[in-house]
Amino acid sequence: MKALKIFFYIFALWLGVGVLSTALFILTYHTTINAEGAFNYFLAIWHGIRLDLSIAGYLTLLPGILLIVSKWWRGKSLYYIWMIYFIITSSLYFIAVITNIGLYQYWGFPLDNTSLLYIKTSPVDAMASLTLWQMLLFPSVVLILTILFCIVVKAISHIYFTYSPTKNHFASKISYSVTLLLLTALLILPIRGGVGTGTNHTGSVYFSTNIQLNHCAVNPLFSFVESVTHEKEDFSKKYRFFSDVEANKLFTGMINTQMRKDTAFTETTSIPNGTNVVIICLESFSKYIMEEAGNVKGVTPNLDKLTQEGIYFTNFYANSFRTDRALVSVLSGMPAQPTMSIVDIPNKSTKLPSIASTLAKNNYDTHFYYGGDINFSNLRSYLMGTGFQHITCDENFSRNELAGKWGAHDETVYTRMLSDIKTYKSTGKPFFKFIMTESSHEPYDVPYKSKFGKELNSFAYADKCLGDFIKAFKQLACWNNTLVVIVPDHLGVYPQNIDNYQLWRYEIPLILTGGAIPDDCHQKNNTIGSQIDIVATVLGLLNIDHKDFIFSKDLFDKQANHFAFFTFPDAMGYITDCDTLIHDNHAEKLVLEKGTDTANSLKQAKAYLQKLYDYIADR
Repeated sequence: MKALKIFFYIFALWLGVGVLSTALFILTYHTTINAEGAFNYFLAIWHGIRLDLSIAGYLTLLPGILLIVSKWWRGKSLYYIWMIYFIITSSLYFIAVITNIGLYQYWGFPLDNTSLLYIKTSPVDAMASLTLWQMLLFPSVVLILTILFCIVVKAISHIYFTYSPTKNHFASKISYSVTLLLLTALLILPIRGGVGTGTNHTGSVYFSTNIQLNHCAVNPLFSFVESVTHEKEDFSKKYRFFSDVEANKLFTGMINTQMRKDTAFTETTSIPNGTNVVIICLESFSKYIMEEAGNVKGVTPNLDKLTQEGIYFTNFYANSFRTDRALVSVLSGMPAQPTMSIVDIPNKSTKLPSIASTLAKNNYDTHFYYGGDINFSNLRSYLMGTGFQHITCDENFSRNELAGKWGAHDETVYTRMLSDIKTYKSTGKPFFKFIMTESSHEPYDVPYKSKFGKELNSFAYADKCLGDFIKAFKQLACWNNTLVVIVPDHLGVYPQNIDNYQLWRYEIPLILTGGAIPDDCHQKNNTIGSQIDIVATVLGLLNIDHKDFIFSKDLFDKQANHFAFFTFPDAMGYITDCDTLIHDNHAEKLVLEKGTDTANSLKQAKAYLQKLYDYIADR
């Protein structure tokens, strides 16, 4: 009987950890979640028990087997195996719980394999966002919780495992063993979520129209394991909303890879072949902190001024929520994926088309600048595999220049790029330079003081560096033959407690400036677009074919079907002139719905996502 009690105690203990982790998450974020009543928090805990039971089932499997063994043999060795198992599993569980609580304020979705990708590719950069107290507090809390958990396990099982089994009759041992085996086998029920045809998944616990309440209910260890185990799935079977014929029909009406018949972006002006191109990707910027949004003032005076010095797209959107996704969208014209990042699969990411490779084929010299670790998120393989001939990163700066946690500050990287431009020997080749800034990324350790708080101060610094670079660049003769593209990668952690299901979270500026844009062409353009459209637009201005970029549309092409598409785990947004929607793929329902024909727009968005995964499968 003792073994049976221990079996149920262990299962109940794991279940209790799950329930308490949900409660701890709620206590941490209750001030930012509009629960509309404490009862909804109870519902989050109640619905979340489904995944807590699943994890409890998984983690009780091995203890069940060890208890069967204990009916025939036990002693110190078996006890050590027992305790080591609980030390390892409980520490991993608590790491998932604490990581989920820590990251949610930045990412706005439950823990998945995104963090594993960053740790795997560049552990130093993955830790760069953490403050010293966070780095000390995290392992301390995990250690304390693990110790407390193991004390309880020891109290439950110590006496049982440290004494030899009683000399029961053989039949009695068989009876107990069979009973324990059946109980262990029955764990399949909580693991899979019952006897129905459907099995547990993260969306199984979604119960509310408030997505943050749904996130409260998600067990972080389950969410993480689910994303890791589905990482290498068959992409051709992912997001099958329609038959291939219907999906192709819908998708064909959404894309346009043809060159504009009118090569001018106005009635009278075009950019000559051989124009230099510089793309500046601003870390964590968004329209939210710009003057026109009215949320804060004076943070981005240089960016605000640049909207008057070129072509400013006022209805423009980010394709996702992280830098690795954004870079692929900007450089390859490829939509971000809801549950993965293609740069984590080098054998696919290096086969993508890229503006760098296209320009290289058209006699351009291509160069990527970044002040940090270029191995972060497998970026080196992607960049080198898609046409960048030169890369400047942390390896190319002195120790003194690597003054920030992420590497070299923006002004240092801008200075290096400007120096390269000044000394560039063209030998008949125009240049393409891409810079990814980083100073406006947490922990905001910038060499600058302003009237703003820590977060906004880093944006003010990054904006100042941008303004100083543009001012210096204008003094060079090559400015008159250069197209400068300015676009953020995504909204960062300002404002705090970002809701991924709010449309403003994806609103970013796109500015085309530089001497190649005549003064009389400066304008505001309200065409709807997103980061994936930059490739076709730039190549269209240069009169270079963009047929390889099937998702990208020339923003100046009036014949194209213009819209914006973005994703985040596990949801997608779709914006047209008539409709705006955000669809939760887990809950299989619309979270945001505005417009006159949202049913048709949802069909288009689903077809687009389905064809995106077909495209990935074919790489």
